[in-house]
Amino acid sequence: MQMFRQRKYLFAVAALVLVFAGCKGESPTAPTSNPPTTTIGGGTPPPSTVNIALTAAKSSLQVNSSTVITATVTDANNQPVPNGTAVEFDTNLGTFTEANAQTVIRTTTAGAATVTLASALVGTATVSAIVANVKKTVTVSFTALPTNPPPLDTAPAITGITPNFGRPQGGETVTITGKNFRTPLRVFFDFGPGTTPKDATIISSTATTVQVLTPSVDLGASAQQLTATVKLVNEVGTPNEIVVTGPTFTYQLAILTPKITTVSPASGPIDGGTRVVIYGEGFQSKVQVFFGAAEVQPIQILFNQITVITPTARDATPDASGAGTGPVSVRVINIDSATQVTLPNAFRYVPKMAITAVGPTEGPVSGGTRVRIDGTGFNDPVAVTIGGIAAQPISVSGTEIIAVTAAPLVTGCADVTGPISVTNVDNGDSATAGVNFTFRVPKPVIISATNVTVGQQTTVVVFNGAPGIPRLTIGDVPLTINSATTDSTTGLTTFQATVPTTSSTLLHTQACAAGGTVPVATPLTITFANATTGCSATLPNGITLSPILAPAVTVNPASFTPFTSSSGNPSAVPPVPPAPSTSQSLNIVNNSPEQLTATSITPSNCGQFNLGGSPLNTVLSSCDIFQVTARYTRTAPSGASDTCTLAITFTDAQSQTITKTLVLTGNVQ
Repeated sequence: MQMFRQRKYLFAVAALVLVFAGCKGESPTAPTSNPPTTTIGGGTPPPSTVNIALTAAKSSLQVNSSTVITATVTDANNQPVPNGTAVEFDTNLGTFTEANAQTVIRTTTAGAATVTLASALVGTATVSAIVANVKKTVTVSFTALPTNPPPLDTAPAITGITPNFGRPQGGETVTITGKNFRTPLRVFFDFGPGTTPKDATIISSTATTVQVLTPSVDLGASAQQLTATVKLVNEVGTPNEIVVTGPTFTYQLAILTPKITTVSPASGPIDGGTRVVIYGEGFQSKVQVFFGAAEVQPIQILFNQITVITPTARDATPDASGAGTGPVSVRVINIDSATQVTLPNAFRYVPKMAITAVGPTEGPVSGGTRVRIDGTGFNDPVAVTIGGIAAQPISVSGTEIIAVTAAPLVTGCADVTGPISVTNVDNGDSATAGVNFTFRVPKPVIISATNVTVGQQTTVVVFNGAPGIPRLTIGDVPLTINSATTDSTTGLTTFQATVPTTSSTLLHTQACAAGGTVPVATPLTITFANATTGCSATLPNGITLSPILAPAVTVNPASFTPFTSSSGNPSAVPPVPPAPSTSQSLNIVNNSPEQLTATSITPSNCGQFNLGGSPLNTVLSSCDIFQVTARYTRTAPSGASDTCTLAITFTDAQSQTITKTLVLTGNVQ
């Protein structure tokens, strides 16, 4: 199959060559020929192993629309195939616009090749991409065009009125903008329930604009402003008549008289800087505003409110008391109309911000503690610091702030303590509480640890280890932590850790009377440390470390002394008879932490020795001995020494073995 695809690739290249060669010989007036079905070809053979990801930009679209199909081709190492690798695209519905055909060959750039699929027929197209012997498919659905176009928007609507204010006498030209205005038209100004609407005179109209002259109104003896809702009646007197409501139009006297009803807030600190809104009516730019004797600069001027920043009580004197606290009057002057109004004792200067109580005064180092701060002079917005760390205010009034602590940077195991302070953002007034807030750093406690053999995995449970880098040690040997799981409900963290084989140096030993020592299970202190916070905890004798079960023995003495026998002297007077060597004993001590069994004894060249001692299959507990006795029996000179090799094998309960080989030598003197 791969050979077939490579041939197809070569045929595509050949087709390109023929097409371009033919173009050179054509007459300029020759008719244009239709493109072949396999046109846009490549020039780089594909790798032997490829992967294809095939996607469609749109999986569902209407007929006579198109979508881009992308084949992303990678090699066995998941890297893009070389540029110019040929990709064959096929479809059973529609055509690829690049060649106006249902089959086309494209080449890759950065591992991707694309085609554009379009169809004039309704149905589902199955598009395939083939490289070497790999084929991937994707489906694209073509649906019919809607038979009925969407209905036209014929509803009239008002989008704006220019200008939107004027004098009570009326007669001012106003332009109403919108859409779908149809004559005959009527425009009237509606002043609300219990009033009679007034018609406006229409000057001109189009489908999108209507110009009218405003009707006159009577504001009454004391009113300075009146607001009306502009309404338009479309196709008046016809079955299609409809009333369209637009924005408001405000009638206002040319000369206004200011009136003050209240100010908010009505008090602030003596150092000023409080943002105050003066409510009333008849405010008209240009204005002057005074707090006591001090003039302030308005921030915003509307018909019914003025926004200012209060001056200091010192500047507002003499209305303030000698101590700088107390009420002052607020005065507003409309400069153009030379009218003014004064509201006595409208604003009160109060002592500078003070914090009277705070609670709670401690919380976890992770933050999230809700702290209530009581006092005076708080103005929203405020900046709050708790424990020396910026906190998030969630509720602010003049006498109470609720804020949530953030998490401080922890550099050690010690708790973090810092001041509690509040600052008014608008005037910079601040206060610090008489108590500090303490972030409690959680101190870990080791709950338990499982006993373990050298080199195996233990389970250690720690309460409140806190986020950070954990460290576990037994004695002074670090453990390798394999996993850590924290229970959010109990605060317990369970660590799985491997005890290294080097920890065998921590084991206690038992001395054997016959020689050597036996490692024994040893209780050890286990330590948890948080390398991030510096906090640590120890559990004395919290873990019992057992030795690895492996056979070990000691030979005592280390070897047999060379055996010597006598050939005697029959010529001596009296004659000396021949005599074998004296007997020797050697002990093999069980230095294992478990029982050993002597499972085999293999002598070699031991015919001149009498061997004895403990029998085969003797079971040895720790420090028990397996005794070997020997005697050299040769008494006639042989001209050479005798050498005997004795191999004794011991096996433990895990079928592990250890073999000790004893070498015995003997000669005749």
